Amino acid sequence: MGNGQAESTNKVIVNNLKKRLEESKGNWPELLPGVLWAYRTIAKTGTGETLFLLVYGVEALIPVEVGEPSTRFTQASEESNDEEMRINLDLLEGKREAALIRMAAQKQVMERYYNRKARLRYFKIGDFVLKKVFQSTKAANAGKLSLTWEGPYMIHGIAGKGAYELGKRWMARYYLHIGMSFT
Repeated sequence: MGNGQAESTNKVIVNNLKKRLEESKGNWPELLPGVLWAYRTIAKTGTGETLFLLVYGVEALIPVEVGEPSTRFTQASEESNDEEMRINLDLLEGKREAALIRMAAQKQVMERYYNRKARLRYFKIGDFVLKKVFQSTKAANAGKLSLTWEGPYMIHGIAGKGAYELGKRWMARYYLHIGMSFT
C-alpha cells in the first residue's frame, strides 16, 4: 500500500470514528473494531468487492447471522464449509484480477474526465518556461504577497507526456535575448 492509500484509508476510518463518537469522546477503543469491520465489509467503488472478500475469498458473516441463526449459517456443515472454502479459494484469483481490471477501467474514466478539462501545452527543447511555486516549495518566511512563479527556465529535455527537464534560471540571458538592458 502506498503512502497516499494508507493516508486515505486512515482518513476514512478516523472520519467514521468521529461520527460515532459525537456523544462520548473517550469511548473510541470500544468502537474501533466495529468501524474496522464496517470498513472491511463494505464494497469499495474501485474494485466492486469488499476487502474481506479479496483477502479471504468469501463474504463475511455479519455478527447478527451468527447470533441469530440464518439459513446461510444453519445449512453450513464442516464438510460443506471446507469444500466451499476450497472452491472459493480457487476462484479468488479470478475475483482479484476482475477487481484490478475494474480499478484500471475506473482510472481510465477519471483520466479521460481530467484530460477533457486540462489544456496540455507542448514545449520544445530551448523554449523558456516559468515554474509554478507551490506551498510546499515556498520559503518558510514567504508571505501572502510572495511570488507564485519563478524562472524563466530553459527546457533541456523532454521527460515524458507533459514533463520536461529544466535547466538553470536564465534571468540575465533572458533579458538580453529579448532586447532589454540588464543593469
